[in-house]
This record gives sequence, C-alpha cells and structure tokens, in this order.
Amino acid sequence: MKLNESQHDGTRSQMEKKVKYKLIAVDIDGTTLNSQHQLTERTKCAIIKTAKAGVLYVTATGRALKGVQFINDLFEVDLPFIIFNGASAVMGKSGAVLFDKYLDFEAASEAFEIGRSRSAPIVVWTDQGIWMCNATPKTIKYNESYGHELRIIEHLDMIRGVNIYKIFWMGSPTENARRQVEMNKYFDGKLNCFTSQPEYLEFVSPEVTKGSALEAIGRLYGIDKCEMIAVGDGYNDIAMLEYAGVGIAMGNAPDDVKAVCKHVACSNDEDGLAEVIEEFIL
Repeated sequence: MKLNESQHDGTRSQMEKKVKYKLIAVDIDGTTLNSQHQLTERTKCAIIKTAKAGVLYVTATGRALKGVQFINDLFEVDLPFIIFNGASAVMGKSGAVLFDKYLDFEAASEAFEIGRSRSAPIVVWTDQGIWMCNATPKTIKYNESYGHELRIIEHLDMIRGVNIYKIFWMGSPTENARRQVEMNKYFDGKLNCFTSQPEYLEFVSPEVTKGSALEAIGRLYGIDKCEMIAVGDGYNDIAMLEYAGVGIAMGNAPDDVKAVCKHVACSNDEDGLAEVIEEFIL
C-alpha cells in the first residue's frame, strides 16, 4: 500500500487496524478494471473472497446494471449496485430498486441544448433506455455496447414525461476538463457536472453523488460510514471517497482526487484494488 505521505508517516493508524470493515464501495473504470478494460485474475479473486467473507461489496459506477453484469456474475448472493453515478441503486440478482433520483426536466433540456449547440455527441440515459442526440461513430459504438436499438432525438421535448437519470457529452479529456469547470459554474447547483471517464462529461441531479447513494445504502443495511471503505479514481468518486471512513484513491487518479483521500493505492495496472482488499479486509 502506498500511503499519502502528506497525511501519514507510512503506517496505518492504530484506530484503522482495530476497525472491522463491513462495506467496501468500488468504482469500475480505472479502478476495478485495468487500462485495457480487463478484470485481472488477482482482482477477481479478491472481490469474490470479500463477498464470501461477509463484507458488503458495493459496485459504484456511472454505468447501467447491464454494463456491470460481469461483476454481478461473480457473486452467489444478492448485492446492491450504485448505478448512473448515484442516481439509482438496485440489487444485482433480484433487480429490486432501492432508490431512483431523476434529473429536473428543464435543467436536463438546457444541458442537452448547450451540448447540441457545441456539436457534442450526447447520450441520454432514462428509465426506458438510451437516446442519442446524433449518430456518430462514438455514440453508435456506445449504444451497441448495451445492445439497444439506436434512437435519435433532436430535442428532449420528444421524450417529455420520460424519467432521465443522466445526460452526458462525449469529448476529448482536455475539452471535458475545461467544460467541467465551465458547466459547474454555469449551472451553479442546478445540476452536478463531472467527468466519469475522461471522455464523458456527465450531468445528474444536484442531489445525486456516489456519496449520497453510499449513505442511503448504509442506512438500509445499518452500516456506519466509519465501517466503510471507498475506492475510486475519478472526479465522480470524490463524494464517496470523502464520505466513507476510509477513502482510497488509485495510483492512476488525478492529484486532486488523491488529495481528498487518506491513502493512495497502486494503479489499476498494478492490481491496486486487490492490494486494498488484501490489506484492509482479508
């Protein structure tokens, strides 16, 4: 384990050593998967052992449940999944919905129109599937990854009445980093805006974060935040990294994500998640 030397002297605190952690919340892209989008055997084994040890393993992702079915398939028990960056939580096996939080339609429409005016490829995730603003190689590929029929809309009024989980623009990492700052200032509390992956700039309800979803799951299971570990690498992970008793950033995370964490693990290409599980849980 590589510790954040600005906060620790190189050893885990005595208090942390005494805590029996009951829940671990883990991001997918850049955390569970390596840079080749693969789940390594070491990490896979660590995840399975965590669930068998009776620790609540919570996957926290911007994806839909279908996009993390390969994680769900690892478990024999029914576990909660935080999806759409905290806009919903569902049980993996039964499909039971724990909660849903949707975008305000007018705010969503504004984000959609701004993206359209900038010719950004736009994806709209709803409780009735996906819609695209335009058919580009990127949106077509994304749509195909979920096996959905390609549905194009020019304005959100075309799906008024449909519940929207999130909207995201596709763009270059540099472009999205700049737009994230710009859009958070523009919407000023009306929407949460962050990059979930460097190429995706996402808009969700201001009440939605992985942290708020983690808090809700803790209440449902009677688990205090001091009994939780959270592991992630992106800006959309910051809220849960700050909420959990122990927040751990991956070695491949940006510096300002690492800055909110007590610990920094090895990178996703060095089995950083497996390292965390072996150190703190197993």
